[in-house]
Amino acid sequence: MRRSKSPPIAGISGFLLILVALFAAQLGLDNDAGWGGGRLLILKAGIALLVLEAFLRIFREFILNIQGRTSAMAGYIGRDRSLLIVFAASVLLTAGAYNWFLRDADDAGIIYNYYSELARGFKRGNLHLSQEPSTRLLALENPYDPVLRKQAGVEDFPWDVSLYEGRFYIYWGPVPAAALMPFNDAALAKIEDFHLALVYAFGLFVYCAWIATSFWRSLKNAPIWAFSILLLVFGFSMPVTIMLGRGEVYEAAIFASQFFFIGGCYWAYSSMRDEAPPAWKFAMASAHWALAVGSRALILPAVAAAMLVMIYPILSGFLAKNRVPSDWGMRLRLLSAAGIPLLAGVSALAWYNHARFDSILEFGIRYQLANVDYTRFDASFGARYLLENLRIYFLEPVVFQPRFPYLLMSEYQPSNSRIAGLFYAAPFIVLILLPLVRSIFAVRQPAVATQVNKRTLALFAGAALASAAAIFFFYFIALRYTLDFLPSALILIALSLGMEYESLGAPRPAEKALSLIFIVLALANVTMGVLLAFPPEGKAFMLNLLNALGKLPGVR
Repeated sequence: MRRSKSPPIAGISGFLLILVALFAAQLGLDNDAGWGGGRLLILKAGIALLVLEAFLRIFREFILNIQGRTSAMAGYIGRDRSLLIVFAASVLLTAGAYNWFLRDADDAGIIYNYYSELARGFKRGNLHLSQEPSTRLLALENPYDPVLRKQAGVEDFPWDVSLYEGRFYIYWGPVPAAALMPFNDAALAKIEDFHLALVYAFGLFVYCAWIATSFWRSLKNAPIWAFSILLLVFGFSMPVTIMLGRGEVYEAAIFASQFFFIGGCYWAYSSMRDEAPPAWKFAMASAHWALAVGSRALILPAVAAAMLVMIYPILSGFLAKNRVPSDWGMRLRLLSAAGIPLLAGVSALAWYNHARFDSILEFGIRYQLANVDYTRFDASFGARYLLENLRIYFLEPVVFQPRFPYLLMSEYQPSNSRIAGLFYAAPFIVLILLPLVRSIFAVRQPAVATQVNKRTLALFAGAALASAAAIFFFYFIALRYTLDFLPSALILIALSLGMEYESLGAPRPAEKALSLIFIVLALANVTMGVLLAFPPEGKAFMLNLLNALGKLPGVR
């Protein structure tokens, strides 16, 4: 029987975009006859869609064959067991890969280890770092002014520390340092911030992968091969791989915050799946979220959104017309379990701030020794940053080069760092539009769109939006900030894909088209994540290998 083929949607869309770019002036879409940034972007998008369509047509049979073989193997082993095998294999692969991406250990001793030094202070009953500010720094009229410091040649302090009343503090959350307190001073001297980044990054992957595993086990038709690819995307997406190569305190704080936050989301999701959720699951979610806030306070909006989704059924029960007073005790116990750990954590953080800076709302940013005098700069957040931030975070192009690894991030001068737009370096993110596409074109809701699954999608959608909003309105741009919302966004995509496959059921043109687009985007995503983060020793090896291959007879 002849196989049905999906329509060339990507090719048609690409062709139309190219026409729009070429004839934008004639169509009245662009008053400038020249090629501005907008027209170039539309042209690039059209070409990319044409290339995608060609790829899908050329490798269509090969991809479908892989799908069939994987499904047959899963049927022989058993679905649940296959999912667990894939999960375990991905954990082992990611553990080895993360260690390879990690910053070179030869850098030890060059970069100040903030968390280990803070842990030493905690063990001695201090909230400040052991290093004392120099008399030259304290003698400056305004030590927070970077111009004055540069003119005086005063740079004898750990960068980005907070100076207050003659002591050095750090503005990053104290939780990672508190976790190091069981270690003695000899061990702390060997624990670098990049070690913490590795541990929390790996823990973050395990939680993300386990959430996807748990969800996939509740499905019957979602293919295991797609689940396998999703775990690769979780593990090897930018900026995780790039952040591991840097591995400083900034990355350690974000990894720690996301590890605890996604961990809390797992326990919230687990409670949603129970008809009568136990209070301890609410407490576990709340405790994780408290530790997330204690690692990085900027996660607080996402925590608030996630908490609201988790406790909404309990709150709505108090207002229901058919409410039963006898249930109020149970609901109050669940609310207490959900609220007390988080309230205790936030209260402890407020005390920590007040003990250091005489204000429960001051984390140390105001007294930071950086490139900006934060005692005078009060425009850290604002709507005026939104459009530029969206352009940089999503549309900043990747630079292509003739030598391996062929890709390079763009240099962003204002923050003196390199960055790559997500649409270029992590194109898998566009699949976050799946729920929107279904809501527009679907005639009816699929059977898999249960109340539990809807709440689960709301959990991660709310978290991603809340975190992204905090970043997009912030004046400072850095690639690492995208990790504040990407884990939640990728989990949302994974759950949406699972629901799409479950609703499509037996293979048909729509399912095949979805699979082909999914595979291509995932492959591009993983490739970009690996090449952009290729460690220096790996680059040297690959360059030598390519040069050696080029010298073989018949090879150019």
